[in-house]
Amino acid sequence: MNLRRRRDALGLTQEAVAERAGISLYAYQQYERGAVTKGGTATNPRLATVLAVCQVLEASIADLLPASPRLR
Repeated sequence: MNLRRRRDALGLTQEAVAERAGISLYAYQQYERGAVTKGGTATNPRLATVLAVCQVLEASIADLLPASPRLR
């Protein structure tokens, strides 16, 4: 499950999630898009931000993170 699908399933707007999580709309939009920095690294929110978004979206961290590649 990703941020947008979960947000859509709850009938929330990006604005509502950002406001309830206490972050800017721009920041939430970047997280939902999976934005990267100019150097090519992922935009990574602080743990407190991740937990706030999880609470708003009624999801666990594991539910919102992308699947990790399997190690051989």
